[in-house]
Amino acid sequence: MFGLTCGVVALLAALQSVGAQPLPAGKKLIEYGWDVPNPTYVREHIREMEQRPFDGLIFRMAVGGRVFVPDKWTPQQVEPDFEQLGAIEWDRFTDNFLVIYAASDIDWFDDAQWEAAIHNTRLTARAARIGKCVGVCFDAEPYGHNPWLYSEQPRAKEKSFAEYQAQYRERGAQFMDAVQSEMPNAVVHTFFVFSFQQHLWDLEDPAVRDRKLEAEGYGLYPAFINGMLDAIGPTAALTDGNEGAYYYEDTLSFYRSYHGIRQRALSMLDPANIPAYRAQVQVAQALYVDHLFDLRGDRDYLSSHLSPEERAQWFQHNVYHALATSDRYVWLYSEKMNWWLNESLPPGLEDAVVQARTKLAARQGLGYDLAPLIEAGRKRQREALRTSLIQRSMDIPRLAGPAPTIDGDLADAAWQGAPPLDPFLRYVLRTGNPVAPTEARVAWDAAQLYVAVRCVEPKRAEMAILGTERDDSVWMGDSVDLFLQPPDQAPAYYHFIMNPQGVLWDSRVVDTDDMAYTAAAVVGARPGDGEWTVELAIPWGELKAAAPAPGSQWRANLCRQRIPDGEQTAWSQCVAGFVEPESFGTWTFR
Repeated sequence: MFGLTCGVVALLAALQSVGAQPLPAGKKLIEYGWDVPNPTYVREHIREMEQRPFDGLIFRMAVGGRVFVPDKWTPQQVEPDFEQLGAIEWDRFTDNFLVIYAASDIDWFDDAQWEAAIHNTRLTARAARIGKCVGVCFDAEPYGHNPWLYSEQPRAKEKSFAEYQAQYRERGAQFMDAVQSEMPNAVVHTFFVFSFQQHLWDLEDPAVRDRKLEAEGYGLYPAFINGMLDAIGPTAALTDGNEGAYYYEDTLSFYRSYHGIRQRALSMLDPANIPAYRAQVQVAQALYVDHLFDLRGDRDYLSSHLSPEERAQWFQHNVYHALATSDRYVWLYSEKMNWWLNESLPPGLEDAVVQARTKLAARQGLGYDLAPLIEAGRKRQREALRTSLIQRSMDIPRLAGPAPTIDGDLADAAWQGAPPLDPFLRYVLRTGNPVAPTEARVAWDAAQLYVAVRCVEPKRAEMAILGTERDDSVWMGDSVDLFLQPPDQAPAYYHFIMNPQGVLWDSRVVDTDDMAYTAAAVVGARPGDGEWTVELAIPWGELKAAAPAPGSQWRANLCRQRIPDGEQTAWSQCVAGFVEPESFGTWTFR
């Protein structure tokens, strides 16, 4: 047992006052993270655990959470969990879940292997029932082999994407049936249902959506969810945990996400499942301690430029509005701390949770505006990075001879007269040189802008090439991004993404991507020995511009994503992502 400090005792007293005045509409705050306990730990420590400001937790059986494996669990494997779960004496933690991981080692067309997966799912649901849990938590993230990416499936070369969709829908129904066979009233909590695929919500043509899904990492997931909804009983529920709420910096984002999951996401459903979705899918919200309290440590984040008090205010704001905009559940996630061992809790975290709960329970407003705090932090971040960020500039030569042939072959004479741009760099807080260098050249004439990129790739067999048609989700795989901002159009800019097969995605960005924008640009790409190359030609008129006068300056950047090694690099250095107009470099046309 860990000892409680005076401060925690005081917080407990405040929390008990919350318990006397329940959160509106039965809202529940659930804990999950790398501190996930097993049933034995929960049984032994439940009294201390329930002194934390939660209404429940997500925990894991000792036998594990991976059910999609080819071997059935034996009674000897699960009986110890059953015994410990049955002995837990819950009090304040009323809403608890056992976790199931989606990572899969099986062929979903193999009935014998799938029978083992259903057997293990049913045992997990039985364990949840024995432990008086409200349901199971289905973690769809593919740790290891990805069951949702069509191209990685063992029969992808013999069975179509549509056949896989049909199979996954059937398996989703069987999975839901297995859970409900033990828990007819089960809540299946997910970290996302369709909230992760918002870029597909507004596509009107299902055929276009399916074509994009075929190339995406979670492409088969909607079919599985539709299968779950085919089988969901009248007393069961499914949550969309909206993991993207981890990063919200304003109030409106919570309300927009609620509306989107409730309304815009309906396009992802078989129309026959819309009534079940409306009745039994609940919007949940997510909180990420590490991100808001600057515990991640892998790069520069907004929270790195906030005081401990400001971080706590940001977190209190997000707890408050997450609870306000959820149907029932909010889940709080952390990796770098441990609630149960009282290790590495950032200052102000627990008080922020308690204060948010207390105010919401009392129907009080938050009492402060988050926007000035966020803007002040952003300003400090920009000022700090200005001293370390490498922002590039380059003279772009006008072609003296014929334009290059846009076919991916960079041997054209035109490119020999165009000096290479400076080597690409990793994000500003990442140390060391890139594993795979990238060389880019840019030139122009009166008609067009020309870009050529050579991507050295020592791990070609590990590349992910996604997308086959214009505006497919090529950014999900190995790709090159080009950003262009004509001087008289700022803050608008143009964004082009090309994959190693020459598939192009493009958009004009003002506040959001204009997906109706389709430039008459030409792309050529080709594989090479330990590399791949791509060329792009864009007529000036497609950029709402005339050919630049000599000496004129445009803001621009070129970036590259490598799936092998998870490496992102850019010509003009970025902070934490490619879509950073403030990180663009400068091209001077000569």
